[in-house]
Amino acid sequence: MKYKGIVFDLDGTLIHTEVNFRDMKAEMIKVLEEKGLPKNFATPDLTSVVILEEAEKYWKNQLRSEAEKQMLRDEMTVIMDTAEMKAIETLKIIPGIPETIKILKNRGYKIAILTRSNHAYAVEAVKKMKIETEIDVILGRGDTSQPKPYAEAMIEAAKALKMEINEVFMVGDHHIDSTCAINAGCFFIGVGSGPRLDRAFEINRPEVILPSVADLPDYLEKNSL
Repeated sequence: MKYKGIVFDLDGTLIHTEVNFRDMKAEMIKVLEEKGLPKNFATPDLTSVVILEEAEKYWKNQLRSEAEKQMLRDEMTVIMDTAEMKAIETLKIIPGIPETIKILKNRGYKIAILTRSNHAYAVEAVKKMKIETEIDVILGRGDTSQPKPYAEAMIEAAKALKMEINEVFMVGDHHIDSTCAINAGCFFIGVGSGPRLDRAFEINRPEVILPSVADLPDYLEKNSL
């Protein structure tokens, strides 16, 4: 095999849950504005990563103390964690995923999950999929120095698998995933199992998009990957 490890996104790639991301981001923005950020500094159309980046820029310009900034970061984390953990009750496994992960593991691949959701949420999802013994590494929000789409997320996932970046590839359903792979300089396979395939890869569209992770073993075998 050309590759030894696979790094999977979670939501839209392995599972579906009903996290109300728009309401979650609206709550984050509301609290940040109450804590001094300008009105309308961000909208729920932005990703949570971008919202937090905009907050960090403002705090830097305002010379906020590190203690105050960390308190606000912690408050944002609580908002995100609460929304995600509540949604675990709605989790639905994408058809064929547990069986596929076991096939890949039996073929000798090491497997990681890299998500922008919190670590506990990812662990609960793995338990519900009954693939605890197949997953070697779980990296959630805050487990890497930078989240996807930054290169560090993928590079650190490879290191956690004790591999070089050219020994692993990423699988995901969104351009945040493909951008992360491009930034890290590794191969990427897209899947069409996310909620909005028509918009999922508006930028950095991958050359390979499979219908589902369930199609991955056949693709890897046919292409000697």
